[in-house]
Amino acid sequence: MSQHAWQKLRLHWPLAAVALVALALVLSGLGKDHLWADEGDTAVFAQNIIRYGVPKAWDGITFVDSDKGARLNRDLVMVTSPWLQYYVAAASLFVFGKNTLSARLPFAIAGWLTVLFAYYLVSQTTARRWGALCTAAMLVGSVQFLFYCRQCRYYALSMLLTLLLLWTFLKMKSARGCALFAVIATLLFHAHPIGSLPILTLGLLTFIYRPFSIQRRWFWIAAPAIIALTTPWVFFGGSGYSESMGSVQSIRQFAGRIVQYLIECASVTPLIGIVVIGMILGFKKRWNDRSRTSESSAVEQIVPDQGEAIIIFTLVTLLFCALTIAATQSADSLWRIGVRYTTTVFPLLAMTAGILIDKISRGRFIAILSLAAIFVFTKFAQLTPWIFWGKSVTTFDGKEVVEAHLPNNIAERFLNTRQQLFFLSDLFASNPGTIATVSSFLREHSQPTDKLITNYEWEPLYFHTGLPQALKILPDYPIYQAAKLKGLPSYVFDVDQVRWVIWRPAWDGYQEYFAGAVQQEIVHRGGRIERVAEVPETLWENRENIHFRRFSGGRYLFHGPETFPPASIFRVSWPTTY
Repeated sequence: MSQHAWQKLRLHWPLAAVALVALALVLSGLGKDHLWADEGDTAVFAQNIIRYGVPKAWDGITFVDSDKGARLNRDLVMVTSPWLQYYVAAASLFVFGKNTLSARLPFAIAGWLTVLFAYYLVSQTTARRWGALCTAAMLVGSVQFLFYCRQCRYYALSMLLTLLLLWTFLKMKSARGCALFAVIATLLFHAHPIGSLPILTLGLLTFIYRPFSIQRRWFWIAAPAIIALTTPWVFFGGSGYSESMGSVQSIRQFAGRIVQYLIECASVTPLIGIVVIGMILGFKKRWNDRSRTSESSAVEQIVPDQGEAIIIFTLVTLLFCALTIAATQSADSLWRIGVRYTTTVFPLLAMTAGILIDKISRGRFIAILSLAAIFVFTKFAQLTPWIFWGKSVTTFDGKEVVEAHLPNNIAERFLNTRQQLFFLSDLFASNPGTIATVSSFLREHSQPTDKLITNYEWEPLYFHTGLPQALKILPDYPIYQAAKLKGLPSYVFDVDQVRWVIWRPAWDGYQEYFAGAVQQEIVHRGGRIERVAEVPETLWENRENIHFRRFSGGRYLFHGPETFPPASIFRVSWPTTY
């Protein structure tokens, strides 16, 4: 190793330490817990990609789409959700085999690379390694960020690709850079459609932000290729997207949704801290301007070098995210899903906070360390400590409720340390949910050809057991006729010869599955139903959202343990078979 390389390594040794910690946190116990519903969706479609090359909903054993077939075309191929996450998961499952670890591994690696690249971007654009280190530390210390990284889902891909997009844009001064930018922008969209928002941000800034005018020509040369490679999916997925969208009924409702989105952001990112430090630096600049004349812009006085570009890009992207989410998701939905559609805000806000911390500290180590500790180990930079209204809720339109997330534990309102300790302990503790318990029972008592019926989390149950699932397509589902024409076996449409029924009363009625109707049909066909086991109902196998996350031992941070009717396992006997 050359002396120059060794000196650079010594200069950035704190990054090496943070990188090792981050790698341990995203990989430790990664395959320990079973997949939950959304992860199961990614994994089973990935398995079908290995078999057929495309994400088909029918693999010859089980029909796996749980959205009534609204995402499928007439050939039963899933076309509404962009495919990148499914192909990434398929590659890992193909190389490492069918297991939970291999399903989550590439996304965990993408999350780890997000930490490294966020450090790199801040370091390169500001030439300030302490601001870069603060950025990396905030990401590693964010339990919500780590949860997103450890999911078999697009979340980490969106974060990493957004940083790569920004990096290529800042360096884009040639045809080669333009081509690379187009490729990354296309991949970002295909991670998730809302991933196109950072692309739109950069396009807008090429017109209104003077330093980005240099990249304007190259951006708009790349734009036609990006549009050609992304727009078809908008048309393919129209019906599927509409299933999960809530149209805006009034301006007040729209405003309430924006407030709810900002609540979700500020509850898990240092948005409040960014606003406070930004205001302090702004007031400080105005005070200094009284005694001297400056031709530099306000932001240029607040941050050094290209740090200004990162901050402006972050704020405009956040604005676009708020407007888009408010136009497509109800306030109630936002309260449940958090910011998972816009995970790109995590590294962007962390970088912005790191840059501002470095600026306000003016290179003083103790000041940087103190502020970094506040941002990493406390919640004073987030919304939670400032929820003076308690558990009260409000509404802007009289219909949709706007509500914050308030922890049960008083210390949890001010400190991140409790959730960080919960996270660390869960890396090595068993935390089975309903799917894990049911899967274990079926592996022990079922035969490979046994058919089952269940009423929620179909995909993870299939991934973990491989058992054929019956009654997957009801007569009024949009895909019913197409599936019939494809000649799918009769058990896909009815209850005949089903051996097991896994019924979860908490989800009764979901997707038009009703316990009484299923039982009546089985009895009408001559079957005899016998309850053989009951297992605790955890509602979800687990959640990616820290506000609803179940930690080992049934612990929750933001609400007490909920009691639901237990899930029942029924064995069905048929006169001609058993």
